[in-house]
Amino acid sequence: SVSVERGIVVLEGLDTAALHLIMPEKEMEVDLSKDIVFADSDVPYEEEILRHPYQVKCWIRYIEHKDTTNASNTSINMIYERALKQLPGSYKLWYNYLKLRRKQVRGRCITDPAFEEVNNAFER
Repeated sequence: SVSVERGIVVLEGLDTAALHLIMPEKEMEVDLSKDIVFADSDVPYEEEILRHPYQVKCWIRYIEHKDTTNASNTSINMIYERALKQLPGSYKLWYNYLKLRRKQVRGRCITDPAFEEVNNAFER
């Protein structure tokens, strides 16, 4: 079920398949008693992705939305990771994701752990 509490959308009662579609990077045991929380403005994009998980266009629209709302790098990276889990052969998603990851570490010290994360993304 979907409910709105203080401007935040809470999705409750998702089955394991739906939860892995929302957060596929989580390979550990899933605790369905916890709720997944999204901003109000994310709901239409999440619903569209649940309906059409294999359409690049849907993922790109969601990423552009998060970018225009000045979302954190972590949340944008999470959406890219989810998209790439569904569409691992998408050149467009990989190109944009790797370009973004390079931009995120630009100007940092080479010994910063973020560099290793970016290198690992390139090796996949």
